[in-house]
Amino acid sequence: LRPSPHFQEVQQRLKETDEAVFVMRLKGTPPFGGITDISPAVQRAAVGGMLNTRELLDTANTLHGGRLLKQFLSGIHTEHEIPSLHVYFSQIAEHREVEQKINSCISEQGEIVDHASPELARIRQALRAGEGQIRDRLEQMIRTPSVQKMLQEQLITIRNDRFVIPVKQEYRSHFGGIIHDQSASGATLFIEPESVVQLNNKLRELKLKEEKEIEKILRELSGLVGAIADSLKNNLQMLAELDFIFAKAGLAYAMKATLPRINERGRIKLKQ
Repeated sequence: LRPSPHFQEVQQRLKETDEAVFVMRLKGTPPFGGITDISPAVQRAAVGGMLNTRELLDTANTLHGGRLLKQFLSGIHTEHEIPSLHVYFSQIAEHREVEQKINSCISEQGEIVDHASPELARIRQALRAGEGQIRDRLEQMIRTPSVQKMLQEQLITIRNDRFVIPVKQEYRSHFGGIIHDQSASGATLFIEPESVVQLNNKLRELKLKEEKEIEKILRELSGLVGAIADSLKNNLQMLAELDFIFAKAGLAYAMKATLPRINERGRIKLKQ
């Protein structure tokens, strides 16, 4: 905050702070939860960039937080007019359809959910079925007594996104397939048996389709954000102003400060 030499501006600033102090005395600190500075993400979306799930969730949360703050202050304004603050919160635009669309596609953990699109749901169903088929085949293999003695451990693991089993080095020749990794000592080889190579290939194709479908969903959601970029930028400006005003009010409240009467005659009177 820089001092202002303009009487009207100083009066207006004090009025804003005074109204914010009134709000805090009446209802406590306003809800600013979920609101973050999403300016860089909004700017990228505005020029056609693709946002990641975290940026999209932050956008939805900021929209939600702005909506709750507007509702909170609007409720107070209905009963006790706060015209100076109304200038700011009345400009906060609500974009529920964008907020809801993002939340319907992305989980709180930042994962694209299955029902984000019918195609993604189909691909993931096929992926789960394929993984189950591979595991069943490998489980059957590692339970076979003649195979068990060749394994370092009776388990199925993953290397390079492929399902493999840990085979002792000396039994390498007994297995067809592909070596994907080995232990630090070299005593264990992680082999993808020949019998599951084609199934793993199919799984890889499905994973690539899944990645493409996720990218398509992210681009669609980013497009929705880009379409309201100007409105979001204005929201952020209004939220920042309100955040600052209530920060001043919080300081005034903590200091037990009172609203000063100011004049243009250069007179200063400090009591105690």
